[in-house]
Amino acid sequence: MAAMSLLLRAAAAFAARRTFPGPGLWGRFSLPGRAAGRSVLVAPVRHGSGGGKRMFVIQATDFYDRRFLLLLRFYVLLTGIPVALIITFVNVFIGKAELAEIPEGYVPEHWEYYRHPITRWIARNMLDPPEKDYEKGLAYLYAESEKLELRRQEKTARKLMQQRGDGPWHFYETTPASLIDYSNKATPDN
Repeated sequence: MAAMSLLLRAAAAFAARRTFPGPGLWGRFSLPGRAAGRSVLVAPVRHGSGGGKRMFVIQATDFYDRRFLLLLRFYVLLTGIPVALIITFVNVFIGKAELAEIPEGYVPEHWEYYRHPITRWIARNMLDPPEKDYEKGLAYLYAESEKLELRRQEKTARKLMQQRGDGPWHFYETTPASLIDYSNKATPDN
């Protein structure tokens, strides 16, 4: 059996290498099942009992791609459908605000200046009022001016200490150079 398989394989390889002449030499008919000048590799194939060719094609996995797209669709629809319903409900049943005169003695809130109800809700519940933003900006500017003033005072103090010679380095005695051991050390703790 093994010899027969080897013989068939050798015959197929020999036939694949051999080129047959074109239709000009054979007349009007070419060899059946073979295109002229084209080499086709013929090899015996076992098909098994499945009824047709069963091939295992190696390809990159697309499991994670499909899983990502499935989860993306799920979460987009999970958030998108309720948001679309809320926006539609607000636009159909509430609508945009109309411009009207402000009554005497009434001070409008900061969110009442917006036209759309969703923008008003965001301004009222999620964003800081403009007065608070203004105060935060002033607090930041005050902190930066304090830092600037502190740096200016430190620079002046260093300059005066250097001129007068009354800095902290004048109160500590420096070690004389004769006490420094420059010899080679056998161990790090010597």
